[in-house]
Amino acid sequence: MVLVSLAGCYLPGRFMRGYAEAEPEGMKLLSADRAYANAPPSVRGQVRFLFDDFGSLNTDNLDRYGQPWKMVGAAIVRDRHRTEGAPLTRGTLERALKEYGFIRPTAVANWAGPQPRFERPMGMIAGMARRGFPGVEIEVSNLGCATCHAGPLYGADGRTTGEVWLGLPNSSIDLDAYSEDAFVALRSELEEPDSLLATLALVFPEVSERELSNLREHVMPAARKELAVRLAEHGGLVPFGNGGPGLMNGIGSLSFLREGLHGDVRSDEVAWAAPPDLAATTMRRSLLVDGVYAAPGRARRGPMTHDEVDGAHLDGLAGVASFFIVTTQGVLPREARRAIPAVREVFDFLHAVMSPPFPGQIDHALALEGAAVYANACAACHGEYSSGLEDVLLLAHPNRLTPQDRMLTDSIRWAAADLDEATRHLGSMGYLKHLEIENGGGYVAPDLGGVWATAPYLHNGSVPTLWHLLHAEHRPERFYVGGHALDYDLMGIAGEVDADGVYRYLDGYQPWSRPALYDTREPGRSNAGHEFRLLKEAEKAALLEYLKLL
Repeated sequence: MVLVSLAGCYLPGRFMRGYAEAEPEGMKLLSADRAYANAPPSVRGQVRFLFDDFGSLNTDNLDRYGQPWKMVGAAIVRDRHRTEGAPLTRGTLERALKEYGFIRPTAVANWAGPQPRFERPMGMIAGMARRGFPGVEIEVSNLGCATCHAGPLYGADGRTTGEVWLGLPNSSIDLDAYSEDAFVALRSELEEPDSLLATLALVFPEVSERELSNLREHVMPAARKELAVRLAEHGGLVPFGNGGPGLMNGIGSLSFLREGLHGDVRSDEVAWAAPPDLAATTMRRSLLVDGVYAAPGRARRGPMTHDEVDGAHLDGLAGVASFFIVTTQGVLPREARRAIPAVREVFDFLHAVMSPPFPGQIDHALALEGAAVYANACAACHGEYSSGLEDVLLLAHPNRLTPQDRMLTDSIRWAAADLDEATRHLGSMGYLKHLEIENGGGYVAPDLGGVWATAPYLHNGSVPTLWHLLHAEHRPERFYVGGHALDYDLMGIAGEVDADGVYRYLDGYQPWSRPALYDTREPGRSNAGHEFRLLKEAEKAALLEYLKLL
């Protein structure tokens, strides 16, 4: 799930004189006459994870996080044509979206059943909102779970294969670049509405006359006014940023939705967080990097095994996670509560998800040595794994919160939670029956399943490789992230330090998305803490090898 508002068109009750909602195209897989209609909840959950809008595709949501898809897409294409000479085609839009880290995969490697079809990049959900009287027809889009929580797979050479794995983070998705470029494009191209509509008809030849009329007469004039207001009030589309490739800012999004942000506060709202691998999420007792949210009346800390995860636990997690679609997709709280059964099926799916296998060579003898190092130095916080060299599984998640004075990592994320204000806000939304909040003064250590594929590291994505994590004195102050390849020796982003001290991609490598420079000297981006001073060099090498098994 993601944090971006793209249109602010204020459709309902202001000029459309009617409400219309849309069904996401991919959700038709669950229709009564389709193969997944009677599938078990875990299989239905994979469809929801990939395609469900959880009630966010409607004309009301265009004033929050929904997008009039064809208008936004045409504006991006026209802007690329004007600035770069790119052709006015759907291919230009596809290339632009790929630059922002959106993925249109060749296959979903952990999909159960026939491979799904993608009409647009994965995670970009859309459907046609229609109403007979008054006449409404507009394709509404939003960003769903898979935008950030389905990541690329890598081959033995460390390059992406074209396939994705549901549950892996997409550490290349750059919602800031996407929203900022869309804002600039819309501001410019809406000044010439006839030219924009002509481009729209070229890029989307299937557009109907009714949709063109809705866009021309209602959406475009309202969007032009609203974007001018956003520019004056916030200096851009929204007053907060998400942090760059692979990062989110849920705290900034929540503050924005409750109208708690005024002016341009991008330099203040810097509580970045990188999404983890979701394979063991159902063994968590609390959610998010700081464990701030948990189900009411249930223990937040203490080990949990896979077999201990029962229906009541999944019900509790679904109630908590339903709140996230308020902050990431703009769903109204009452609608989010209605979506809890659908979110519950997503958790049935996540309970069955495994981490992807490591694609390269593994020194098994060295990995066995690393298992002993892990057990002594890491397991207490990151979890106990099964023994052996094949199908190594997480046996118990510790759900252990490490306080700031012990971990010493960047504190801005956990310190940003205003519990009193959040409690009042949640109470006003009727959500305190589904979740309770607590600031523990630190971070809950994640499990390390699939860690080989989830670079960069730490909760704020501030360390490019696991080798650098283990060698704190060599962590680069600045490095590039986004569209990267992987280095299986360093276990992370492939690169090298240049003469200026910047960790850059290797010469000759062409990133598949637009990279961004990560500067650990900026607020919220510190790479300090979580050091391994007591481990010998041989132990660090063995530990890196062992982590390939997870």
